Amino acid sequence: MTRQPVTIAETVSIGEGAALILSHGYINLPVVDGQNRLVGLFGVYDLLALLVPRIAMVGDLVPNLRFLNDDMAALHETYRAVSGSPIRAAMNREPVTVNPETPIMEAIRLFCRNHMTIPVVTRDTREVCGMISYWDAARAIVGPA
Repeated sequence: MTRQPVTIAETVSIGEGAALILSHGYINLPVVDGQNRLVGLFGVYDLLALLVPRIAMVGDLVPNLRFLNDDMAALHETYRAVSGSPIRAAMNREPVTVNPETPIMEAIRLFCRNHMTIPVVTRDTREVCGMISYWDAARAIVGPA
């Protein structure tokens, strides 16, 4: 696991969160309250879901995108409209989590089911103490390069 991961405060704007994710190549980041307790995750998929009309997310994505035009300016405008909103308005409020005692096999199973990085939180306070990435799981299986 990555110890002491980068986190985002729940009061940060969507634009600031997007900039952080894009500048570091993160898939998602833990969103925390003032006591560093996990309140959600915000990531690339959450950002894209803000920009794509909800109807496009129903069923098989590709056929449902036929009604969208190829106007990137419209997507830029949609992004500008939401970028100042607090990240808590767009975050995943029910992320899958593990605690420091969770076996790596359980984390790998959760990766296969949920396809995203996993916050590691303490049992009692839900304070973020790490993140497990795909790379962490692969290194546990394959060993160091």
